[in-house]
Amino acid sequence: MLSILVVPGFANLITNGSFELGSAIPGPFVTVYGPNTATISNWTVPANTNVDYVSGYWTAAQGNRSLDLNGLRSLGTIYQTMTGLTVGQAYQVRFAMAGNPDLQPRYADLQVWVSAGGPPYASANFSFYVNGQDLNNMGWQYYTWNFTATSSTITLGFTSLDNAPEDYHPVSGYSFGPALDDVSVTAIPEPATLALVGLGLIGAGFLRRRR
Repeated sequence: MLSILVVPGFANLITNGSFELGSAIPGPFVTVYGPNTATISNWTVPANTNVDYVSGYWTAAQGNRSLDLNGLRSLGTIYQTMTGLTVGQAYQVRFAMAGNPDLQPRYADLQVWVSAGGPPYASANFSFYVNGQDLNNMGWQYYTWNFTATSSTITLGFTSLDNAPEDYHPVSGYSFGPALDDVSVTAIPEPATLALVGLGLIGAGFLRRRR
């Protein structure tokens, strides 16, 4: 007798999380000025901010493209609105972070946040120490953060907090920021679901032993 165990999957709710889909980049990077919903597919750069859309300037964490959340003298923001979430369900955000290595040593900082049509209702700050990395070895690190959905439609955003003193680079100001790549959002399985999966695995093992 064959026993088939189906383990529930948890799909990534983010589209184009590694920023590979978007307009052609005529060089190693292009500065995307907001408001802009077209250049980086499925992502929005809001008004009064800008980010650098990087392709080839440095090694991405996944694929070829990534972001510098500080564009030209800007603490940039980028966000995406997700649908189909379950109210009360916990979700995990996972992303790769580094820092523009052209200015170091320093800490590159960003904030990840979620909103349900209004101001952010939950957020967390993350920091990456830029010291010794280079364009070919960015030292990407993966971080996770959990939130609970308060609506079936949730906006996930990332905002640069990397405001190194301007006297570090008086011409460019805040133009060296946190690097972002490989974003995903998945549901966190309920304990009861994990228990059922565990029981299924035990049952499958018992059946194998009886054969």
